[in-house]
Amino acid sequence: MSNKTMLGDASGRGAVDGFRVTCPAMQHPYTEAEIDAVVKVMREACGQTQGKYMVEFEQAFCAFTGAKHAFAVNNCTSALKMAAIFCHIQPGDEVIIPAYTFCASAIPFGDLGAKIVWADISPDTWTIDPDDIARKITPKTKAVVCVHLLGMPCDMKRIVPIARAHGLKVVEDCAQALDCRIDGQHVGTFGDFGCFSFHSAKTMTTLGEGGMFVCADDADAAAAPGIRHNGCCAYPADRARYWSPAMSCVDSFLDDRWPQNFCIGEAQCALGTEELKSVIANNNTLIEQDRKIREKLAGLPEISFSRCPENSRYVVHQYIMHYDGSACGKTRDDLLDLMTKKYGIRCIVQYYPLYRYPLFQRKGCGEFDCPVLDKWWDGSFSFPWWCGMDDAVIDTLCSSLISAVEELRG
Repeated sequence: MSNKTMLGDASGRGAVDGFRVTCPAMQHPYTEAEIDAVVKVMREACGQTQGKYMVEFEQAFCAFTGAKHAFAVNNCTSALKMAAIFCHIQPGDEVIIPAYTFCASAIPFGDLGAKIVWADISPDTWTIDPDDIARKITPKTKAVVCVHLLGMPCDMKRIVPIARAHGLKVVEDCAQALDCRIDGQHVGTFGDFGCFSFHSAKTMTTLGEGGMFVCADDADAAAAPGIRHNGCCAYPADRARYWSPAMSCVDSFLDDRWPQNFCIGEAQCALGTEELKSVIANNNTLIEQDRKIREKLAGLPEISFSRCPENSRYVVHQYIMHYDGSACGKTRDDLLDLMTKKYGIRCIVQYYPLYRYPLFQRKGCGEFDCPVLDKWWDGSFSFPWWCGMDDAVIDTLCSSLISAVEELRG
């Protein structure tokens, strides 16, 4: 609809003029308690980074997820970069990454010189296929990245043993999966490293950006603060003069890597601690919204959904479906033409297979063998989605989709 005014970002979130339903930039607004937490930090005279609120946030996050060690960072991409650093990726090492994910799942590994090997998706969960991981392991494989995309858990019970049998590091990208669990265990705690996002589109957000890096190994945990903060550390406490030779030291924490700056502000950490209190309730709201939509669309054989593994918690981060109009010779694009032009519903098409993007093709990562994803993706789309959609909006979305699908049939 070329006459529509775009007020959001390139991902498709944000207000757009002229539609009945669009996708808001944030999952839900801040509460007064969350706003007060930020204002309190602003009014304090203490430093605004690397302080007590960061420590409190990290401790609260460990308590929430069961992670052994947690380190707050400025975004999930930085958390993934820390994971890539601790995997000791060298140029030419191979890293297996699902081709169906946000680009940040792959960029940190490519940036360190890894050859990215694209993994296919499971036809049930639409997350990385364990069998395809096993097929694509070579003597050069260094790590596997498991993305719990859309809040759907990967099959970690199968993936971790495969990786361990080949001596591979396991990185869990949990950017969209806070509160996602398998048999009660939180994702991000099955492998070696877990990476979380608090971007504005997530269930909880720390002023638009933020992330968390978690790990289980004590040696990695000891090095993480220095890698996060420019190698800064303290001189021995028993110095004769506290200022000699300087107030703080800068040292190396990994022999093969320079330190970075992935620090996050105190106000963001204070907000994160407060937001953790409402994550489960907000996810329960999203899960109930999903139940209502699936129930209303149950009579449409053309529309299919992902299936959550038994004893797992799928937190429904975004609302992606699949349309199969082959019986009537129609495509996903035909469906979305109707949804936008006739019904005023701004659906979104996202997570383009990464091997189709110019960036990865130009970087030599255009080679792929992902038949399930390549066939499935061109029928995928998503509803506008946020936490707290009322029944009227759900009815509008579902009735419009039902009418559009029926119209394409005939």
